[in-house]
Amino acid sequence: MKDRHRFRRALTFGAVALLLALATAAFAHLKVSNTSPEDGATLNGPVRTLRVWFNQEPDLPLSKLELAGPNGALSVEGLHTMGEKDLMARVSGRMPDGSYTAKWKTAGDDGHVLTGEWTFTIDRGGR
Repeated sequence: MKDRHRFRRALTFGAVALLLALATAAFAHLKVSNTSPEDGATLNGPVRTLRVWFNQEPDLPLSKLELAGPNGALSVEGLHTMGEKDLMARVSGRMPDGSYTAKWKTAGDDGHVLTGEWTFTIDRGGR
C-alpha cells in the first residue's frame, strides 16, 4: 500500500514538473544574445553596420533598428537578417566621438513585440 501511495505521489510530482516546464517554454520571450558593436564597447572609429543576435528568429516585418549619437539620430538603412537569428542594417552619416545608443524592436516566437537597446562609445583619442 505504501509503495502504491509513493508511486502516485511521484507520478503526480513528475506530471506537475512537466507541465511547469512546458508552460515556461511556451512563454519564453525573445532575448538578445550578442550585439555588434558590443554593448559597452569603445571604438576608435565609426561603425558601418549594426547587428543584434537573439535566442529566436526575429519577425523581420515587425522589426526596427535605430541609432542615436551626440548629434542626434543617424540613418539606419537596409534592415535584413543574415539567417542567424539576427537583425542587421547599414549606418550612414558622420559619427563624431561620443556615446551612441542603438535601439531594436522585434517580436519572437510568442508574438510579443519587445524592445531593447545597447550603447557604445567612439573615441579616436584626439585623432
